[in-house]
Amino acid sequence: MSNPVALPDVEITICVDSREQKPWVFSTPAVTATLSVGDYSIIGCSDWVCIERKSLSDLIMCLSQERNRFTRELQAGARIKDFLVIIEAKYSDILQGNYRSEMNSRAAWESFLALQQRYSIPFYFAENREIAAKLCESILLRWWKEHLKIYHSVLRTATG
Repeated sequence: MSNPVALPDVEITICVDSREQKPWVFSTPAVTATLSVGDYSIIGCSDWVCIERKSLSDLIMCLSQERNRFTRELQAGARIKDFLVIIEAKYSDILQGNYRSEMNSRAAWESFLALQQRYSIPFYFAENREIAAKLCESILLRWWKEHLKIYHSVLRTATG
């Protein structure tokens, strides 16, 4: 029987897109770099996991005046296996039209649902900025831990 392989502890570093104007704050180490898609990822993993941040006003703008640009972002994001959008708002904010825009609340609701389904990208609603940041960090940490388990399992199998 062979000796077990000593596996290094590999720490996660969150990557924050350099164009992010109001970046979330994390307890996990983070660095700023340019991401081709999305606003948050893990260093070295942006081809596999990426998170797009939207405030409610951003989202409404992306569903109306900037819809073509947002559609292109979602098309690019759809090529990433674990791509998602986190919105700093509640579902009820859209349903009740709790935003500064002339966009009809029903149209906004139907638009985000249509885009989510069309591109198979989940949209997560977080009640506020702090919860949204915590959700982002938790999702990235969970993704990292799950993929490290797979890596360790493959390594153990390969080394006997």
